[in-house]
Amino acid sequence: MTHGQSVDRNLLLSGQQRLDALGPRLTGTDAHHAVVEEVAREFVDLGLEVHRDSHTFERWDLPQRADGLRIELPTGPVPVSSAFPYSGLTGPAGITARLVYLNAKRPSWSKAKGAIAVIEVPHVDLPRSLLVSEWGPMVTDETLRNPVLSATLLGPKLEKARKSGVLGVIAVWRGIAPDNALGQYLPFTQPYHDIPAVWVAGDEGAQVVTAAHSGQQATLVLDATLHPGTTTDTVWAVSPGTSPSETILVITHSDGTNGVEENGHLGMMELARHAVTQPHRRSYVFVLTTGHLRIPAVSEHGQATSTWLEAHPDMWKGESGQARAVAGIAIEHLGALGDTEDTVLGTYTLDATPEPELLYATSREVHDIVAPLWRDIGSGDRRIVAPGPVIHFGEGEPLFERKIPAVALVTAPQYLLALREPDTATHVDIDVMAQQVQSFRDLLDALDATDSAAFGSVVGRTVFAKFSALLKLMQILKKAKTAVRLY
Repeated sequence: MTHGQSVDRNLLLSGQQRLDALGPRLTGTDAHHAVVEEVAREFVDLGLEVHRDSHTFERWDLPQRADGLRIELPTGPVPVSSAFPYSGLTGPAGITARLVYLNAKRPSWSKAKGAIAVIEVPHVDLPRSLLVSEWGPMVTDETLRNPVLSATLLGPKLEKARKSGVLGVIAVWRGIAPDNALGQYLPFTQPYHDIPAVWVAGDEGAQVVTAAHSGQQATLVLDATLHPGTTTDTVWAVSPGTSPSETILVITHSDGTNGVEENGHLGMMELARHAVTQPHRRSYVFVLTTGHLRIPAVSEHGQATSTWLEAHPDMWKGESGQARAVAGIAIEHLGALGDTEDTVLGTYTLDATPEPELLYATSREVHDIVAPLWRDIGSGDRRIVAPGPVIHFGEGEPLFERKIPAVALVTAPQYLLALREPDTATHVDIDVMAQQVQSFRDLLDALDATDSAAFGSVVGRTVFAKFSALLKLMQILKKAKTAVRLY
């Protein structure tokens, strides 16, 4: 199939540079608001009407001063790897109490009542087969490794800790390089817990565990702040088609932690610019979703885009008087470079080569459409996967759950949810980004030109497959907790 005209690499580069200069764009912050408004202005410049869905929530903000996040032991200060998002706050003086070590396998939180609990969290490798499925046979016993998975599945249960009267929690990473643990904004999908919690790693983690075993006192400072009444907008626009009863949804999100998470709007806007230059059969609906990093504030079930879909069934559901979404595209984490971790040596470095792509196709027919269009980025891994038996990562998940045939890019290097400040090197290869955006543009053209019957049917997870996968996952996690040994 012939590829279309190349995208403007310089336009992508300038957009990425603006994004990098903003630094982290946590939901509802000024930097996040700047991205949303930039996209809204560009929609207007393209002649598209901007629609807004506003959300109001109480924003938890990280400490603004260097000494606002720390642990003090009798032997001196201990550097903290990161704060547990939306855990709690201590005020500038912190809380001072006895440290109590809890067994990772079966933590009895009541033992740490009136104290600061210390619990170890292993960073684990999980079988790829539990997380994604393949459109062909699984040829290796490959595993996937990401702090997002470890923190979400094995991190401390703060609600139980608070209800047990625990004053604060120190989560100690095991099996992760300290530089990898630094700044990880994890887990990011939980409600506000009203109990301060932090992460430590490496030698600092060993210090804390040793202090807890001897019942030493410590001071925990997490001088975060709460901002009630914070507003944040999802913005979206429609490029009308000649047959507007059918739509193609193009989705990404606006909040993020670094230059990769999230730069998807740069690709989405290239598709919008492409759309307004030529007639197209289906209407294209471009959605810049907010709340990916604050899902409890915008969604009761599923990723943040679920809320937009529930609010606008006329754009996709296909019932009486409604347009029907025949296909969808979710664009996330463009041009991501890889990383290398040596847990034995405790080293972690960024790579100069692309991270292998994680590219979903939610039906066999969609796989067959995207396979010849997707450009080789030189990563050595061009597998196009099916949603796994337990989870579909990223903002493409709501499309899958509603059985909309879709393609979603959600490449996931280990630094994906790590906060990166403006003065750090970018994690993005612009040439790789350009190849991916070109692939998406060619795919959009192909989806518009193809009869909807050719997209096949999206088959949801069977109860048996999900149960079997969850059982295996529970066994792996139990083994990981049991393997935690004392320092």
